[in-house]
Amino acid sequence: MAPVITSTGAGRHGWLDVVADPVRLQILRSLSDGGDATVAELLDRSPASGQTLRRHLEDLVAVGLIQERPGESDGETPGRPAARFSLAAEICESVRSVFRVAQ
Repeated sequence: MAPVITSTGAGRHGWLDVVADPVRLQILRSLSDGGDATVAELLDRSPASGQTLRRHLEDLVAVGLIQERPGESDGETPGRPAARFSLAAEICESVRSVFRVAQ
């Protein structure tokens, strides 16, 4: 896993440099409000297409801002369970504090 983005003179919110895109901000806002989510759950909260959303999720995982974990089977639904995404523990409070201020 890539290291979490750290601040380089931008204060404690250095991760903001990576998310200067409305789709990425929406992903972070959704994850800060609801804990974790699947791609389908994030799509319900975003105007972006599935392909666009997945590309941004991959980028946010690559830089360490969010984490991806395999989904868990409920034992009844066929197919592979959907992966779940959540904020990286290291930046969780920082993200939440930014969105609290923005409201």
